[in-house]
Amino acid sequence: MINEFFEALLWFCAVAFVISGIDDTAIDIIYWLKRKKYRQSLPDMRVVYAAKESSIALIICAWKEFRVIERTINNALNKIKYNNYKIFVGVYPNDTKTVEVVKRLAEKDNRVKVCINTKDGPTTKADNLNNVYEIIKNHEYWEEKDFDIILVHDSEDFIHSNSLKLINYIITVQKSDAVQIPVVPIKGGNGKFIHKIYCDGFAEIHTKDLVVRQALNAFIPFAGTGMAFKRDLFTVLEEKYGKVFNELNLTEDYELGLKFHKMGFKISFINMEINFKNDLERIATTEYFPNYFWAAVKQRSRWTAGICFQNWKMHKWDGSLKTKYFLMRDRKTIFSNFMMILSNILLFVYVLFILQNLFNFEVIKPIANMNPILWVLLCMSFAFMMLRFFHRFVFTYNWYGLKYAFLSLVRVLVDNVINFFAIIRAIKVFMQMKHKIVWESTEHY
Repeated sequence: MINEFFEALLWFCAVAFVISGIDDTAIDIIYWLKRKKYRQSLPDMRVVYAAKESSIALIICAWKEFRVIERTINNALNKIKYNNYKIFVGVYPNDTKTVEVVKRLAEKDNRVKVCINTKDGPTTKADNLNNVYEIIKNHEYWEEKDFDIILVHDSEDFIHSNSLKLINYIITVQKSDAVQIPVVPIKGGNGKFIHKIYCDGFAEIHTKDLVVRQALNAFIPFAGTGMAFKRDLFTVLEEKYGKVFNELNLTEDYELGLKFHKMGFKISFINMEINFKNDLERIATTEYFPNYFWAAVKQRSRWTAGICFQNWKMHKWDGSLKTKYFLMRDRKTIFSNFMMILSNILLFVYVLFILQNLFNFEVIKPIANMNPILWVLLCMSFAFMMLRFFHRFVFTYNWYGLKYAFLSLVRVLVDNVINFFAIIRAIKVFMQMKHKIVWESTEHY
């Protein structure tokens, strides 16, 4: 009985992994072919600094973030190397602790504006963003001058000192309509095992996957933070959809990238390193991510429910063949996260087969030897798995160093478990959205 079960499992896993592996390897190949050209397209910082400063409205939304919002805003005010900007902080009337902190900061510095929502929280992040945007429009009306750029950050972000300079250049000089810079989980002593899993994942996605999308002129999903827009785009969205951000969408940032792509706007993903005080530094948004298993499951389930289930329901498979392909890549998470758990079993069985052959013992009958096609598929699956490990190692090393890179190969197994439970919870979240959608703020350490 056990042999029949493993045989069915092996066939299922092997076929699925070969198909997925071919897809992932195609992205790998495109990245390595386009990598040099992408780097050459990045601007020189001397040119970036020479560009005239446009006015930037920086939006930060907060719900029960009184523990971190003061640090975030003070860090921005003291370290950002840019003069022509104001910070609009979206808060809720029933979140008195956060309101008090932001009001105190606004009294000290007139660059900070308090934007109190018309509703009690939590609503959705999209609702909060829309409310702040209305206040920005009122500000523009009374000042008789519109902002040139609108930039969105999260309440726990460490905003890079040069990011506004870079965003200003990309939008005003290179004429992009929107910009996304990388999100980098912070490397530090406080980061525990789960947080470091985010380090591994973002290192690969924001170095390889988004670079490939840009190289192929595919749609670039926004990350919800470190995303900037030409001011005029918000007016276009208002006229077309009534509101800028979709308040019925858990992942309004992802949807925004898809909408802009369909409307023909140019979105740039800029992953740029600069030499700063003899250290190699990346212009990116740094922040803390969940440090505990269930907090990570909760966050990823929201991403999955929004990107995979909700956006699939809302946008179907609309778009060009290229858009459909990347929608497929994003949505295959539903299946691949289940497959990751099975892959651990597959890896164990595969290694066990090899050990049996080497040391002449038998725990499981050599199923694969009975069918040469299955054996070939298993070998291909194993090769694709090793290729995934290789890329996880390389990109983690580039961002965090050798120690993080070696341990990323261990963390990837736990990453699979988190993703598995995230899929289960995402189904529950998606079903609950029929009744009410609320902002599930992330727990940060």
